[in-house]
Amino acid sequence: MAGGDRISDLPDDLLHRILYFAPVKEAASTSALARRWRSLWLSSGAVNLDTRSYHVPDDNLYGKRATFVRDAHAALDARDRHCPLRKLTFHVEGHGWDTIQVFLCISDDGLKDDIVGFVLSHRAARSVEELCVDAYVGRHPYEDRCESGYYDLSLASLPSMNLRRLRISSCASLKVLPASAPVAFPRLEELRLHFCTDVPLQDLQIVVDSAPHLAVLELHSVCLSSSENDVPGDAATHDGSPPPAKLRCAAVTALVMSDCTWTNWTGVELDAPMLRCFKYNGNFREPFALKPQEAANLTRVDMEYFSPDMYYYIENNTCACFWQCAASFSNARVLKLKTNQLEHLRHGPELNKMPFRDLERLELEAQYKPGRSKHTGAAIAHLLHCCPVIRELRLNLSTSTASEIKSYGYDGCYEQDVLAEKDQLDFNKSVNHFLRRRFKNPTMSCEVPDYIHGLTGQSFTCLQTSLRCVSLRFRRDESNRFGVRLAKFLAENALVLEEMHIDDGNQKIWEHINHVVGRSIAGSASGFVVLPLETRK
Repeated sequence: MAGGDRISDLPDDLLHRILYFAPVKEAASTSALARRWRSLWLSSGAVNLDTRSYHVPDDNLYGKRATFVRDAHAALDARDRHCPLRKLTFHVEGHGWDTIQVFLCISDDGLKDDIVGFVLSHRAARSVEELCVDAYVGRHPYEDRCESGYYDLSLASLPSMNLRRLRISSCASLKVLPASAPVAFPRLEELRLHFCTDVPLQDLQIVVDSAPHLAVLELHSVCLSSSENDVPGDAATHDGSPPPAKLRCAAVTALVMSDCTWTNWTGVELDAPMLRCFKYNGNFREPFALKPQEAANLTRVDMEYFSPDMYYYIENNTCACFWQCAASFSNARVLKLKTNQLEHLRHGPELNKMPFRDLERLELEAQYKPGRSKHTGAAIAHLLHCCPVIRELRLNLSTSTASEIKSYGYDGCYEQDVLAEKDQLDFNKSVNHFLRRRFKNPTMSCEVPDYIHGLTGQSFTCLQTSLRCVSLRFRRDESNRFGVRLAKFLAENALVLEEMHIDDGNQKIWEHINHVVGRSIAGSASGFVVLPLETRK
């Protein structure tokens, strides 16, 4: 009761904000707390429909569905009488694909009955500014997603006039239906599509063109489909392959493309003259392009790609596609790159092209094979050559084995589990060495080879004129000393370096303090300071 009194002491504006995020069933139940709470939930401006509020087993699915629809209708009627509805969300969770599809699309008499369409057709939904529809199996929104989606949705049926934020996920078919219906989103600022399996590019373009204020566009695991009108017969390239898909985003400043696919096209061509931040996650099987002159405002690029180490031609194609895409980002100031095949980056454009000529900060998180340090050094060398004015370099390097890379991609969680187990073993070993320090004088081999293929003996503009800060994270063991050699190389060759932050990636007490690197730093003419990675500003 005391806790309830303290909550009641909060001002109405704050309570409205709390109820703005509460599921409608729980929000409505607060009216029983006290007289003051009777109308608070009705004034929050939000209806959050969530199946997790209904603790009904799946064998009573239709009873749960009927209650859900009844509560949704009652909540919308109440909002229509009290205050305009600003936020409307659907959160549907089930134990199987058929359960969710039946819940969303089939009535108890076996006929097609669209819950989402029913709710959106309510008069109170016309004023909605934020709309979210999400459905998934299990307890995690990104696990066990259905490859074919659960429901169909017509973009023409959305409450478009006041809509500012739109998020749609797990949709089987997202189209402008009927095709003749005019679609206008005059206030739309954010559009996020997740796990949508059939999104015609032509229809997506209609929505983007009808939203003059659209600033954020996110496409996660979206399949962009085509029609006969999208790919004319005479549009094929000179080699006979299909043309690239073209997407115009006139006002978009932040664009995300993650694990997207497109049919009947070879890659995608982006027209986004106002773009400032771009994130791409994929396998680079097909190239994408963004003309440099159309990306004058681009400041940050995040690129993440993982590919299986299977065949030589796959490696060459991946490398060529990456550098072809990189040419689009020559104006970027910050580049964050993550890959499980660092060796793929060793081949690139001619050095006189300088694809990252304006880049000031490079963040590289990559895996490499210990037995292929020759290619790893060449890849890092090529990146340094391509960044002549870089001021800050952050490297997070880890080794990998074939068992740590799944057949068709890389599982980061699996890698974390493997490293955690190894780190615990290393820590136990270090404690044992520390406890036996009186009886055994610990020694460490300080003979670390200086030569790194691709790096040693080369001249890098950034190391001589611009590089001020280096952060280096790696895992050191007796069989792999590439990280130590790289730290030593940077310490000796970065002439204007001011700070170097080193983390060997484990919890050893003394064994991973490399005295060779320490002496190199102490004798360096640049006079920079070495700090633990955790103290980096």
